[in-house]
Amino acid sequence: MNPAGVSPDDSRSAFSLQGIHDMVGESLAAWEKHDVEEALRRDAAHCARRRLTPKDPDAAAVCAPVVVAARGSELVGDDDAHGGRQKGRDGAPTGALHGAGGQSALCTRPVGGQCPPAPGPLTRMAADFSWTTVFGELYARGLSTFISGGPGVGKTSFLRCFAHFLRSRMRADGAVVVVAPTGSAAKTAEGVTYHSFFGFVKDYKMSCDHPAQEARRLLALDRWKPIARRLAKVEVLLVDEISMVPADNLDVMCEMLRQCRASSSPPVVIYSFGDFLQLRPMFGQMAFLGKCWASVFGDGLLELTRVHRQDQPDFVAALHDARFGRCTEAVQKLMDECTVTDEAYASLKCSVLHLIPRHEDVSRHNMSCLMQLRDEKPRPKDFVAVDCAREDPNRDRSVPRPDTKHITAHSRDAALMDCVAPRVVQHCRGARVMLTSNHFLSLGLYHGSIGKVVSYTSEGVPIVRFDDHDVVEGTRSNGKDVWDAGANWLEMLCPPVEFESRILSCPGAVAVRLQVPFVLGWGITVHRSQSLTLSEAVLEVGKAFGAGMVLAAISRVPDKGRMHVRSFCGSRLIADPDALRYYQTSPRL
Repeated sequence: MNPAGVSPDDSRSAFSLQGIHDMVGESLAAWEKHDVEEALRRDAAHCARRRLTPKDPDAAAVCAPVVVAARGSELVGDDDAHGGRQKGRDGAPTGALHGAGGQSALCTRPVGGQCPPAPGPLTRMAADFSWTTVFGELYARGLSTFISGGPGVGKTSFLRCFAHFLRSRMRADGAVVVVAPTGSAAKTAEGVTYHSFFGFVKDYKMSCDHPAQEARRLLALDRWKPIARRLAKVEVLLVDEISMVPADNLDVMCEMLRQCRASSSPPVVIYSFGDFLQLRPMFGQMAFLGKCWASVFGDGLLELTRVHRQDQPDFVAALHDARFGRCTEAVQKLMDECTVTDEAYASLKCSVLHLIPRHEDVSRHNMSCLMQLRDEKPRPKDFVAVDCAREDPNRDRSVPRPDTKHITAHSRDAALMDCVAPRVVQHCRGARVMLTSNHFLSLGLYHGSIGKVVSYTSEGVPIVRFDDHDVVEGTRSNGKDVWDAGANWLEMLCPPVEFESRILSCPGAVAVRLQVPFVLGWGITVHRSQSLTLSEAVLEVGKAFGAGMVLAAISRVPDKGRMHVRSFCGSRLIADPDALRYYQTSPRL
């Protein structure tokens, strides 16, 4: 480590490698102890200030069901960094949060007519102490754990900080892995999609009757050999947005991890994060109904109870009621207060992102906004997809080679019916667009990233600008993908890319669509918004059709003043009965 030009001497190293590791460990332990003591001192001062502040009995009554973290204090941050944030040396947030009157308050309102189980020591610790302390307890416990809680309690923030904590102790390459069901959720959690990590195709569904058989079948394929080597390194897996992972897929993932490890090795520890009262998987059962759930996670959960994303008591109380499928007076009052008139909506229609349940309504809104732009600009030619069929490079080699020459156009079109890339994409300069591919994931852009078409190359390739973007270190304008970049923005070339879909009538063959990797993006589906925190949004949830959908929409925005409601129907506020029963009966760790 001496600078260039300094002659080496003959002295030996002052410390051994093991001695350095021991000193680092001692320093880390000292810092963690300091974090806890500092958090307790801060809590005591915070409680004293609260006792000296006159209490608002009405606000206290509204806020009783939950605990609200006020902005501007030295409190644990949320998913979008609203509120103050205090971090320990390992990046974990520190500082306990307190409810009205400075007391440690946990949710005690009955759930579905029944009081939830009393909070256990870990749940109380998560509410009353530094998160660093909880990380240490979970690490020492060494057991797979489900971490849950309502919207805005910081589940993903907890995951990110916990992952940093684990990597500081488990330094082997690939030992700690973070996965999520969608590209947007993976970006927020600083991980990858579980499809890419486990080698699943986009529309993967289990083929065998039992997960163990399915895992053996997949691992026996040539394509899974490098994936198996990757899985063998995993010691801890963190799964975000577990509510959107189908039970069958989780069962297969657990079996693949088990089968890739030596029989003498300890099992992989899995930490799953999410809320089963929010959005469910697009198909199949929820994960807690899977074969592996009870044996992996037991019958308890760690519940986070402090709300960080929202700090308005009436907003938080309404979200709590909505989570359990109750359209109470608090919910109706919030929605009425946020409802916008036609006159006010005119300025929001094409300037604020819309959350809409159904794809057809999203398309209708996007086309309406596009037409407003086209009134002022010449209409460019639509991007029309090129479709074909070919052999699947990842096909099961035990299946006879498919004869792609005899695949009809009808079979190909049927396979592409649900393709995320439409056959025709309309566009123009200034159009707001949403990526439909993870093709640019290495640059921090994912399926769901919102940008704007700013120009076209001489060949007609669209250039899309993404503002307020965390530019990945090492990003350079290379003429291939990156057109230009700044401190917090990126302009990308978006030529057509390939989208694949399996042809069920011809095993081993796929339909391929060559299309630009975006669609119009003035509105997105509620499912696409899961895991995101939006600064402002327009909600059209009057046609919501699934459990947790209304809750997911109204919990995306931190400030009710920036949530604009166009449609709402109280009867569409639904909580899944199986999920309600799970939370009513599961002990809190």
